[in-house]
Amino acid sequence: MSPQVTFHPKGRSIDVPEGTSLLEAAILAGVEVNSACAGKGVCGRCKVIVEGDVESEPSAKVTGEEWSTGYRLACRTKVKGACTVFVPEETQLRPMQIVGGGTGTELKAFTPVVRAVLAKLRPPSLQDNDGDLERLLKGIGCEPGTVEVPLSLLREVPRALREGEWTATAFLDGGRLVDLQPWDRTSRSFGAAVDLGTTTVALQLVDLGTGEMVAQVSDYNRQLMYGEDVLARIMYCEENGGERLRRLAVDTIDHMLAQACSSGEGCEGKGSRVCADEVRAMVVAGNTTMVHLLLGLDPRSIRYEPYAPVTNLPPSTTAGELGVAINPRAAVHLVPGRASYVGGDVVADVIASGMARGEGVCLLIDVGTNGEVVLGNREWLLACSASAGPAFEGGEVRHGMRAGEGAIERVSLRGGVRYSVIGDTRPKGLCGSGLIDLVAQLFLTGALDKKGHLQPSERVREGEDGKEYVLVRSRDVERDGYDLKANGMARFPMDEVERRRDITVTEADIANVIRTKAAIYAAAEVLLDTAGLAFGELERVYIAGGFGHHIDLDNAVAIGLLPDLPRERFTFLGNASLDGAKLYLLSGEMREEALRVHRAMAYVELSTDQRFFERFSSATFLPHTDLRRFPSVK
Repeated sequence: MSPQVTFHPKGRSIDVPEGTSLLEAAILAGVEVNSACAGKGVCGRCKVIVEGDVESEPSAKVTGEEWSTGYRLACRTKVKGACTVFVPEETQLRPMQIVGGGTGTELKAFTPVVRAVLAKLRPPSLQDNDGDLERLLKGIGCEPGTVEVPLSLLREVPRALREGEWTATAFLDGGRLVDLQPWDRTSRSFGAAVDLGTTTVALQLVDLGTGEMVAQVSDYNRQLMYGEDVLARIMYCEENGGERLRRLAVDTIDHMLAQACSSGEGCEGKGSRVCADEVRAMVVAGNTTMVHLLLGLDPRSIRYEPYAPVTNLPPSTTAGELGVAINPRAAVHLVPGRASYVGGDVVADVIASGMARGEGVCLLIDVGTNGEVVLGNREWLLACSASAGPAFEGGEVRHGMRAGEGAIERVSLRGGVRYSVIGDTRPKGLCGSGLIDLVAQLFLTGALDKKGHLQPSERVREGEDGKEYVLVRSRDVERDGYDLKANGMARFPMDEVERRRDITVTEADIANVIRTKAAIYAAAEVLLDTAGLAFGELERVYIAGGFGHHIDLDNAVAIGLLPDLPRERFTFLGNASLDGAKLYLLSGEMREEALRVHRAMAYVELSTDQRFFERFSSATFLPHTDLRRFPSVK
């Protein structure tokens, strides 16, 4: 009999094979546990408190005092028998804040990837004895022999035509018949647009008859337990194969589909209720590695020179072939990418922004673990990717977290310490926008020098890793029902408990922020230099990504993340990758544009470009070594 693991505070139990790690057991039980190092035990984020029969390796990330209280790293603790696991607040993943639908691109023509065609046919007779399929195709205006019909669907044609008394609805994806339903079902066709991110996944369920959004869902990518960045995922594939990660990508999408629509034989699509079988198309925009993992393609070549992926233009497949829980004959279309580190998510950003349709030169920055940058207009496009690091997504920062409930998203230090928290709850950490605000405000108020060194003040103290600035003192905020005794911290001296729960930023955290902003700024500079242009010649700067939507412009300029331009030239797109996937789903023109962008975009490889390293070095100061570039900050 398999041992049972019970997780609190969610109260979920699951039976797992002996030897399963607590981290994997948590994922299987639907308990979100923070992790960033692919289970190698080096990030220390998956600390839990355990009672019961387990086997665990000591770790430098767990102090002796914590160990004696029951703290263990979930990734390095294996189940031997029945056990109970408490997941402390600081280890829990919270629902993230995703922004989509902000581009406002208008479609000239509404041509969804799947069209519903009503067929009203004459019954066969001795004088008109065409086959059922030929009769159907003629009835919808198609020449027999020109439409691909899956064998599984051909077997259903006779029943559907006779059940509907020779009135039926055919659903066509280009030249392929994907479904046939009796009677008039033209108003019951839906599609899913998916932004498959390394950290988060967002999905919109869309009515293919009207183009209206029916539902929007977001969730963490369940692959997170195997690493926070694409290189960690690729290394996992090298050691263990890719099937586990492929399945986790599909599970993530399926979980969101289950929230957006209904499934099962008893589902009747009526009103706002959508059956999973009524979802007859899916468009996925993702970075090159995520697309490879979803399709089960070998991603290893992405990691090594000359960084050539299996494909940048993946062919469409079917939901049945991938195992996605929608109509099994639904086509799954992948937005084309351009290079190993400029994928379909960036192409989706470009088509959502409209920059490839205008004459003025624009810059697009997608701020993430990889900072992708695109420069150009309708005539030409340049793109590159800088390894910016995960600082703006909560990684490599002691009290960093993703933009979810409890994350500090705004900070001001003028006239005292003020901050705002997502969900109006007790602060639990800093998300990217809050981190930018804090570093900028420290610099502008003189508490931080241009090299990122903290200056003496009442809120600066010596911490475990050197100097740190205390933004939130734990004793000054309500605990929001947080029971110190229940989470096993009662044995610690109260002063130490409070100190542990203070929210701080260290000089090491600040150095990570400076490196991240320097990489993105330097990448943009290299593209401009390649085109013989300067920042001042840009007509518009687009900031893509849900995180970008929350950036305070003045603070982002103050640290040197964004160029010092008139603020009206900046446009925040929100989750443009999701918007681009939706446009691809609804418009033949946008599908053609995505292909045109793929073909027109020239890729600049920064890893071998000396200009990038020179400009990166110059940008590793606040805001820059050359203050003339930032007159408003000076």
